Amino acid sequence: MFSALRLKLHQTFSAQESYDPVWERALDAGDDAGYFAHDSAVWTVHGGMSPIAAGIRALLTQALHPGALAGVAEHSNYQVDPLARLAGTIRWIFTLTYGDTAAADAACDWVKHLHTPVTGRYVSGVGVREDYSANDPGLSAWVHIAFADAFLRSHEIFTGPVPQGADAYVREWATAGELMGVANPPRSDAELKAAIAGYESRGELAGGPRVAEVVSFLKNPPLDPAVLPGYRLLFAAVVATLPENHRTLLGLEPAALGPVPLPGRLGGKTVLGMAGLLLGKRGPAEMAARRRLYRLGVLTDLSYPALAISAGGTAPAGYKSLHVREYVGHGPAAFEALAAGIAGWKLHEGAGLDVRADTPEARIGSHVALGIGLGPARITAPCRVVRLISSETRRGFAYGTLAGHPESGEESFEAVLEADGSVYVEINAVSRHGNRFYRWVAPFTEATQRVVTGRYVAAARRLAGSS
Repeated sequence: MFSALRLKLHQTFSAQESYDPVWERALDAGDDAGYFAHDSAVWTVHGGMSPIAAGIRALLTQALHPGALAGVAEHSNYQVDPLARLAGTIRWIFTLTYGDTAAADAACDWVKHLHTPVTGRYVSGVGVREDYSANDPGLSAWVHIAFADAFLRSHEIFTGPVPQGADAYVREWATAGELMGVANPPRSDAELKAAIAGYESRGELAGGPRVAEVVSFLKNPPLDPAVLPGYRLLFAAVVATLPENHRTLLGLEPAALGPVPLPGRLGGKTVLGMAGLLLGKRGPAEMAARRRLYRLGVLTDLSYPALAISAGGTAPAGYKSLHVREYVGHGPAAFEALAAGIAGWKLHEGAGLDVRADTPEARIGSHVALGIGLGPARITAPCRVVRLISSETRRGFAYGTLAGHPESGEESFEAVLEADGSVYVEINAVSRHGNRFYRWVAPFTEATQRVVTGRYVAAARRLAGSS
């Protein structure tokens, strides 16, 4: 049941019937850390589940500006294909947040190109006919301000205070506004609030039939029946947390049972908590960015100090070595089959491990969590790929342990083709027990390692034989 609901959520956010986050995983490419650091307020606010609520709040808030609303109503097919528009917005946000600067710049250029033909006329909040262009800095400013406010407030309401501070988020996200052509975007929470108050005091925000049409659609979008109940509960939570004057313009009231208001915020937290359990702590875009940062040397989260310790030589003091070399097949086809199986995690799956990797094939920086056992005896071993092995006669990878792994060190897996056509699997591990608990239960963990290693060899024989 949970896997089916997880798939429905993925399909909703990606507008893909067959979910495959190719563009998100591709964010591990690039030559710099991007506009926002991994410990930035932007990563904090745009991570987790509160952005789901923020998306609803941003759409409602942006709709209060007649110029922004006219562009959406007259130049988009949001009612026919709302998920495509949602997926495009998500792609821009995550590419700008997690991509390198080249990818982020390209994403902004792509959006501005889409906005080029979005022009027309609208009646302002004070009844004056005005020209609009989606790329106009003034209109872009409102979109940026509404976005920043929606994401910041949603995080504060449904997750908690931003550890780096609200000012840090507004200041950092001002970069996004500048990339989209906004002149002098707000750089503090006080400036953000003052900017919104300025639109209100000048009468630039308005309700009306067009707003009511958008609100009606957002109340009951054409979502999958499995997702819709949770969406409606979250929509009610967002409405309950909007400023009263914005609710009035939108024609919305907080959900209530007769005269008793319902606890909208609690309902929203419940929905987002369930979404977090289904989707995981970090999404594919953030995981890809972390792979890039690891590759660039900006970020390291390994639980041991030395790299390439499984590549041969003497084990460091306090570490023990394991070396396994077993014949598993013969010929180039067997070698290719085994190499592909190692790269695609099939060796580990064939050994009976539960494999949860963030890339279909091992690449530098890939994160993989390996599980074995059941219930209280279950062990989860998180690792990150630190080295790829690629030559005409040797192919494979090495991964290093992360916090929470019962061991601390590296392990490599290689398919080896000898001159006579013999194919071997080689496994090299250099490790020590991860903490005091695992030192106490060393006989159990070492026996488990021996059993799993034997399973690796058996799986390698099956892979090589599959050719």
